[in-house]
Amino acid sequence: MSLKNYEKYKKSFDFRGIFTPTLTSELIIKFSEKYLLKNQRILDLGCGGGIISASLYRKKLNQSFYLSDLDLLAVKRAKKNLEPIKANFTIKQGNLFEPWKKQKFDLIINDVSGVSSHVAKISSWFKNVPIDNSISGTNLLKRVVNKCENYMNPNSVFITPIISLSNVKNAKNFLKKKLKIISIKEFDWPLPQTMMSNIKVLEKLKKDKIIYFKKNFGIIICSTILIAAKKK
Repeated sequence: MSLKNYEKYKKSFDFRGIFTPTLTSELIIKFSEKYLLKNQRILDLGCGGGIISASLYRKKLNQSFYLSDLDLLAVKRAKKNLEPIKANFTIKQGNLFEPWKKQKFDLIINDVSGVSSHVAKISSWFKNVPIDNSISGTNLLKRVVNKCENYMNPNSVFITPIISLSNVKNAKNFLKKKLKIISIKEFDWPLPQTMMSNIKVLEKLKKDKIIYFKKNFGIIICSTILIAAKKK
């Protein structure tokens, strides 16, 4: 799905009071498309308003989609947004894997990514969602990775983003201990101007090696790292 088509599709969804999808959501969709197969059971963790599952459904591969989010309002929005599609969507409220006990999935897409708690406090992105309360911004990811094997089939794929406004090295090392990484792609994006008033906070976090970013002609360039992994 092109950026233009994605933005048009997103406008038809209701995200009032919940996390509004960012470029990372579109990148996850594109990255996930190469792992789509017919008749898959797909788990969408941290589904928000349901944009990722809705976008992947458009491939029409007779898949079943299972969506969950800790935020009850997000679950309500997802049900409303996906209702017109009339497809096989099961949507539940709950923390991480709790709604899916004893179930297995062929593709698990985790959008419960975190940033350093210091970044979350100064960012408007995280006003309507639970934040990662760790300075490293990796605790939420670790909780997902610790449990995901129990919900994977032998050939299942697990997909997750890591944001450079968290401790990327810490997150990657943890993933490598638990799973076999099969693909990594990194995408750059400019820090919103609304965050520039807090540049001193960001520079301190970078100096302490908690986050990283690049500077290019006065613009702060951050990254989203997308990782696909399987069981070892």
